[in-house]
Amino acid sequence: MNDTALNDTESLRAEVLALLLEPLGVDATGGSAPLQRLAKGVEAVAQACGCAGLPPSGSTLRWVSEAVASCLEEGELVRLATARGRTLTPSEARALRKLMRLEGLRSHLQALEGVTTEALRADLAAVALAERTLPGVLEQCRRADQGWPEEIWRSIFEIDVDRAVTDLSRRRRSRQASGARELVLKHSVSTARDLRNQDLVTRLGKVQDFIAANESYEAVLSVQPEWWRWLGPNVPFKFRADRRDALVWAIGARDTGVVSGGTLEMLADDRARAVIEHGLSTALVSPTASLEAPATSSAARLATGLLAVASQTDTDKLRALESWYTENVESFDRVAAAMDARRTEPGLGEALESLVGELALPPGAVDVSRSAYRNVQSILRAKAEAGLQGTSYSPYAIESEDLVRSISRIGSLERELHDAVRTVPAVGGRLLVAIAGRTKSGKTTLRKALMGDADRTGIGRGAHRTTRKTSAFDVGSVTYLDTPGVAAKDDDFDAQHARDACDSADAVIWNYADTLRDEESAELQRLLLSGKPLLAVVNVKGLVNTPVRLALFANHPNREFKSAPEHAVRIEQVARAVGVARPVILAVHSGAAHEALSTEDRELGDKALRASRLPELERSLQQLLAERAIPLRAVRLAEGVRAPLAAIHERLTVELPQIDLALGELERSAPSERSALLEAFRTAGRNTRDRLEAERHRAKERLPDVVRELGGAAHAQRWSDFVTGLGLEALVSRLENDLDQEARKRGKVLRTRARGPEPLDGEQLEVRPRPDVKPGSVSTAAAKGAVTALLGSVAAKGIPKKLAPPPVVVADYVLTPLTGAAKAVSGEVDRLRQARDEWTGETMAAAEARLDELFDGREAQVARVVDDTMAQVNAQFEAQSADIGRTRERFEQLRQLRSAVRSALDAIDLVLVRRLLALAGGDPATVRSARRTPGVELRIWTDASSVADVRACLQERIVDVLTERIEICSDFISGDGDGTAHD
Repeated sequence: MNDTALNDTESLRAEVLALLLEPLGVDATGGSAPLQRLAKGVEAVAQACGCAGLPPSGSTLRWVSEAVASCLEEGELVRLATARGRTLTPSEARALRKLMRLEGLRSHLQALEGVTTEALRADLAAVALAERTLPGVLEQCRRADQGWPEEIWRSIFEIDVDRAVTDLSRRRRSRQASGARELVLKHSVSTARDLRNQDLVTRLGKVQDFIAANESYEAVLSVQPEWWRWLGPNVPFKFRADRRDALVWAIGARDTGVVSGGTLEMLADDRARAVIEHGLSTALVSPTASLEAPATSSAARLATGLLAVASQTDTDKLRALESWYTENVESFDRVAAAMDARRTEPGLGEALESLVGELALPPGAVDVSRSAYRNVQSILRAKAEAGLQGTSYSPYAIESEDLVRSISRIGSLERELHDAVRTVPAVGGRLLVAIAGRTKSGKTTLRKALMGDADRTGIGRGAHRTTRKTSAFDVGSVTYLDTPGVAAKDDDFDAQHARDACDSADAVIWNYADTLRDEESAELQRLLLSGKPLLAVVNVKGLVNTPVRLALFANHPNREFKSAPEHAVRIEQVARAVGVARPVILAVHSGAAHEALSTEDRELGDKALRASRLPELERSLQQLLAERAIPLRAVRLAEGVRAPLAAIHERLTVELPQIDLALGELERSAPSERSALLEAFRTAGRNTRDRLEAERHRAKERLPDVVRELGGAAHAQRWSDFVTGLGLEALVSRLENDLDQEARKRGKVLRTRARGPEPLDGEQLEVRPRPDVKPGSVSTAAAKGAVTALLGSVAAKGIPKKLAPPPVVVADYVLTPLTGAAKAVSGEVDRLRQARDEWTGETMAAAEARLDELFDGREAQVARVVDDTMAQVNAQFEAQSADIGRTRERFEQLRQLRSAVRSALDAIDLVLVRRLLALAGGDPATVRSARRTPGVELRIWTDASSVADVRACLQERIVDVLTERIEICSDFISGDGDGTAHD
């Protein structure tokens, strides 16, 4: 099929005019000339009414120019892709063009340079996996420390673990290994001292795993707003940072609706990336360019509609269209202003409606549904854009797997809803009629007869085939497709061309000649089963190649047509075999119609043309197009608009109740979880305080023994050992661990800890030196006192020290002094004991006071730890509660949009049913509502008095157009249910 012929300048002009006049319910099937006449009539009416003043010249030109530029860009992208062996569909080319307009694309493409398609697809798979499994993986990260060996304390963080692992792996007697071992053991409990260096390396490996997991988790918490997508830099999935950023950028573009959901897949295609890079290097598009929203509804129709109908038109035709529009822009601006003002100006609206009747070529060809569908989608798009806004969450949201799951499901539904609300598909333009049939059945002869082309070139002779590819030609508002024949010996390739043309056409003329072979029968059955409007033409092939033979046929045509009923029976048999209604069957002498064009006897030519029944074929075809092809277009257009909306509505219907239950459970459980966790914290604090009091009591019981060991040279060390042995720091650390474990049980993570004061010199017990109160010291002091007293007494009596007086004398002399010496010794002992008792009491009081200070300080620290932890958890619950509230708001917006989608679907169904009813000769106003439901394909509600008429029009005349079962109901209950129907 020749695409250029199908999308010529005249067709594009008709599309532009139809887009401007769309509110009147017109389309491009009438051709450019009648649409231009209608546009001039609209301009005249607008001037006469005086209500549609001339807007600034060129007010709509920019939208046409931008649409033309966009189509040219897409065409260039298709050409570039084709040159690289990549076929781009129109939708892919459009997505690629939008992608290339995004700011930052160039830098992100550099990040993907040299990345193979397989590698990028693996990254995309990892992204999808991360989105599904992130909650569980993060839970493992948060609990990685549970696999730690008990021999390693948390203070291991204070050393360089990587370097310690390296040094411990050296020879044990090396200086580095010894230093690393000493450093590690300093941060380990006593049981680790029995481990070999390699055992320490094994345990430090687990520490490394925990550090990596912890860093990954913290990295996730710092990523906003895409925190639910990534597990952190380069840890679990080994993402390269720049490649990861490029994928985040692409996902953000997809989620915001800027580009379609296939963006990531396009980036994963190396040939598509090559097209993008080449386009950027040659300045194909301006990456920073951004299209503003159309200022008026007419401009909006031009901006969206022209893109849909002109994307496959070549450059010259597009430039010609733009030049033509520029020359006539003043008139078009006035028509656009009239279309925008018709709703607010009743007089103008009534005057404009009367102009539409002149456009009905062929009868019934004006399709009013596209304008209505565009309005439905515009309303829904506005609601979606107003409701679906980006939402930021706190870092604590990720700590709830259920909340993350709900957020992810809501985000997925929002993206699908954005994708579903797109522009109305292009169904306008000329009606396409394919001429198909067996090879040498006279298809080209029929084509030339319809065109009025007397040239014999291309008309087959003998057994030789002349048509080997599809060609197109226009007759009035219809484009005919002349297809290759089927059922030839080597016709596989030609037959495929013919099938493609028939599938794309609005109707098919099946040219029957002489017999119906098996291959022909199979193809005819396929067309009949497809529901395609089909006109079966029995081609009579009697010779009329001389004036005499032509005159004989003109005078006695029934002689040539006498065998036609037999052929009609054969076609009816084929239809019955597949269970469909017989098509319209006509006998036509195409050769006679063509010969009539070249005969010099015009009277004979006219008579032969009438006898050939070609005019009857044209009338039958016009009626078939009006009654069948246009309704089918309405069905296809409705399906194109409705299908994505129906898919998202079905998903919303299934997903929203589940999300509602999940959010309700979160909302109900959060207060009780908070109360339970805070009570657990209070209990842990009370238990720790009780343990402190018990430890205080035991410490005071031990204090007398400790005080006896104090006051000497090792005083400070002894007191320090005593305080360390109390295990106060261990009690606080145990409390912190208990609080942390309680939080983890309930899915919370404590990121900071309340720290107590660092040990200071002032914490040492300051006492004066202990007096010497040992028993040996007291005896020595007493002896020295007695000798001193005795010698002093002898000297006082005047007895020389060298003399040895008699014992009795000595006793007499010594008795009295010894008594004094004994008193002196006793006094010294009493003095020393008194000093000792005073020091002991003083030290005991100081020790008790210092001990109380230590325990009071730890109790205060315990209180701070509990208070800080409770405050932190309260803040987390408050933030999570706010996150749940924001998620609930997004959910409610989705629920409201579900109702809007349901209303849009009902509006689409109503437009379709009224359109078909009007074409069937019924009154569209009698249909009040319509809805497609499971089981009953299409349910229609009307007044009880109109049920029979509506059924007669739809079910008995064009039900096969819908290929659906229809139920006519007289009652309707609005809402999201199926309603209640009574026939």
